[in-house]
This record gives sequence, C-alpha cells and structure tokens, in this order.
Amino acid sequence: MNLVGRSAMTVTSKKRHRRGLPRSAKQSVKVERTIFYYNPKSTLVLTQHSPSGSLHVSVWDSVVPPITQSYIINNSSFAIMSFFSNTAVSSSRLIYITAGLMFNPASPLPFGGPKTQPGYVDYVGTTVPSLLRYLVEASFKWYWLCRGRTAIDFLTHSVNNARNLHFAGNADLLNELMLKGMKKAGHIAWTGIVTIPKELRHTPDAFSPQNQDAFSPQNQVAVAFTPRLALFTTGVKTEGGVERCNPYTEDS
Repeated sequence: MNLVGRSAMTVTSKKRHRRGLPRSAKQSVKVERTIFYYNPKSTLVLTQHSPSGSLHVSVWDSVVPPITQSYIINNSSFAIMSFFSNTAVSSSRLIYITAGLMFNPASPLPFGGPKTQPGYVDYVGTTVPSLLRYLVEASFKWYWLCRGRTAIDFLTHSVNNARNLHFAGNADLLNELMLKGMKKAGHIAWTGIVTIPKELRHTPDAFSPQNQDAFSPQNQVAVAFTPRLALFTTGVKTEGGVERCNPYTEDS
C-alpha cells in the first residue's frame, strides 16, 4: 500500500549556547515528525449482505466506470435506511442509537477527539436525515482524505450493533443510547425531563436467527468485507446518459 508522507514539524534552529543568556532566551529545537497517510486504493460503498443479515463495506468493482462521491454517500445512506427498515421500530430511533454509540470522545476520528472539542461537534444539523448524512459523509470523507478506512468500519460496526441491540430487546439500554444520541446531536436539551415521542419508542421485534445477541463474540469481530461488486457493467445510469466522474474529487 502506498504511503504519502507529510512533514508536520521542521527543525527551526540549531541549538546555540551563549553565556550570560537566561535559559528562557535559548532557542529550542523542534523535532521533525512525519505523518503517513494511506492512499485510498479502492472505491468503497456500504451494502446490505442478505445471507448474514448485516451491513457490509463493499469494494466497487474496477470494471464499473468511476462514480461520484455524492453517489457513494447517497447509496450508502440508502443502504443504512433499508437495513433499519426491516425492524418493528422507526429508522429514526435506530439512527439516534447509532449516533449514541458513535458520538464519544473515545471514538476514532473524525468523531472522537479531546473531551472539550470532540469531532462530532462539527455536526450542526437539526433533522434525522441530516444526522444520517453526517455520519456517512464524515466517515467516507475521512477515507478519501487518505486517513484509512477506520471511520467507515466504525460506522458499519455501530450500525450493525444498533440493530443487534434492538433485537436483543433491552429497552432501557436502547432508550439511554437513543437519548444520548439526540442530546449530543443537539436535537433535545441536555437537562430536564424528556418524554420519548410515540414514534421513537421501543417496540419488541420477533427474534431472528440472523440477529444474535449483540454482545456475543461473533458480533464483536472485525467489520465484514464483501467480495468486489460487479452490479453494473455499462455504467451508473443517470438522467441523460452514463455518469463518469472521479470518485475522489468533489462534485462540481
């Protein structure tokens, strides 16, 4: 895998000792530090994997013409919505639960960070669709900026975990995570009594053998990675023809 090196700090001066100068007046030497970023080698997209009943990170096959970032974000968001729709509760509830799992200073970047300024504070939206788009867009943009696929894997794991927790049926834990997600997203006040709206309340779901206990070992392994996709061979159809854009540049 190719690496891109960027010099983050450079040596600003040589150490010089002068008699009569106080220690504070002596120039310090900054050690040069190089940060390595991984080049995004593949075009990734989130998809449902029906046999396992889970969300996967898939590689868009190279035979498919390049697709835009917007297409990847929109289709990955749709995959999550479709994945959540196969439950007895509102997709909005599961999106808030996912945010409750992800919005933590200890989470990987770009969501985590210092306790006083974690990455998720960059989200300023006011609707559930904007929250879902932020989760997907921030994850993929981190990958496109050569930071590796950790953020995409974290999002995928959190989405699967939210759905697994729902099937496990612990309403108190689910409500706590949902309210945490709503508060940290800025959609409800931090203090005061909160009444959960009827459309966001927990509804027990019939147990599915595809959705094991979220805390079982088989659901704590690395994010699954599907084979390369070969869904289209003639391009991504759009109004007026075939879309052929660079997936690693912003849409114009």
